[in-house]
Amino acid sequence: MNFIIALVAFITGGAIIGFAVYSKMRIQTEIWRSKYDVEKALAEQQKASSELHKTTTQEMQNRMTMQFENLAQKIFEDKSGKLSDQNHKQLSTLLDPLKERIKDFEKKVEDTYSQERAERGHLRGEIGKLIELNTTMSKDAQNLVTALKGENKTQGNWGEMILENILERSGLRKGEEYFVQETVRGSEGEILRPDVIVKLPDGKHLIIDSKVTLTAYEGYSSAEDENIRQKHADMHVESLKRHITGLSEKKYHLANEIVSPDFVMLFMPLEPAFALAFKQKPELFEQAWTKNVAIVSPTTLLATLRTVAALWKQDKQQRNALEIAKRGGELYDKFAAIVKDLDTLGERLNSTQKIHTDIMGKISTGRGNLISQVEKLKELGAKADKTLPAPLE
Repeated sequence: MNFIIALVAFITGGAIIGFAVYSKMRIQTEIWRSKYDVEKALAEQQKASSELHKTTTQEMQNRMTMQFENLAQKIFEDKSGKLSDQNHKQLSTLLDPLKERIKDFEKKVEDTYSQERAERGHLRGEIGKLIELNTTMSKDAQNLVTALKGENKTQGNWGEMILENILERSGLRKGEEYFVQETVRGSEGEILRPDVIVKLPDGKHLIIDSKVTLTAYEGYSSAEDENIRQKHADMHVESLKRHITGLSEKKYHLANEIVSPDFVMLFMPLEPAFALAFKQKPELFEQAWTKNVAIVSPTTLLATLRTVAALWKQDKQQRNALEIAKRGGELYDKFAAIVKDLDTLGERLNSTQKIHTDIMGKISTGRGNLISQVEKLKELGAKADKTLPAPLE
């Protein structure tokens, strides 16, 4: 009996315990299910919230973008007018100098074109001169050939022409600083006619003679055989020696109207002829110098004459300086005299002013002055149409 009771109790207890366990498990299952539902609901809510936030954010972004675009459009529309005016002014500021530079460039182009046109005209003129010079040189060359092959008179005329050209290039003035074919009297009264007389600043003169023969040199130049050339070269030297002797005997430096150094200049108008003589007989020039003759070529003569021209220029400057000093002294003396006269005039004016003051004092001031006396006459009834000046009353 007790066993049955115990068994029943055990079964009952087990049933109770099992029910309790089942109930607990069921409750726990329900809790898990509820938790799952809650978590699912929360997840769905979060998802929905996220989508809502995303949608809201996109809408807000779109709205803000639209507002920004509208605002930017409005600002652009508001500023476009101002910007247009400002841009116009700025463009004017930038373009105006550019316009001026373009105008300057156009002017420079036009000036350059005009200058080039003028230079082309000048070049044509220079080419014309060159052609003319070439023609002249051709004529001179032909004249040289003619002179060398001609008589001594022809050679002399050609030499005088070359000498005249050198004188023109020297800077000396014809008729003032050099004279051509002037007639002078020698020491014994004989008539002398040197080719050129050059005046020096110190009152002295240089004599130039150009009557040299070049016939032998022409034979030397045209000969092809060396022996014949040497023969003509020797003849050229001998001809020059004879001319040196004849020129020395004229004694130009003793002429009455000429104050000349003790030598005369023998001008050889052809440089090669001068060089040939020096080559064949170098001592010839020293021998000529002992006879008071200096042999010169176109080059050495031109250098000498330009030196003389420089001396004349220097002399003129010195004379101008002396004249300036003289006139300056005269001007200073005149100015000093004027200052002295002005000083005397000032003293006399001061003396006159003193006399004037004394006279006015006697007239208008002091006891018994003239003004007071004549005024009393007027007060006594003297008839007068005029009145004294206010400062004297």
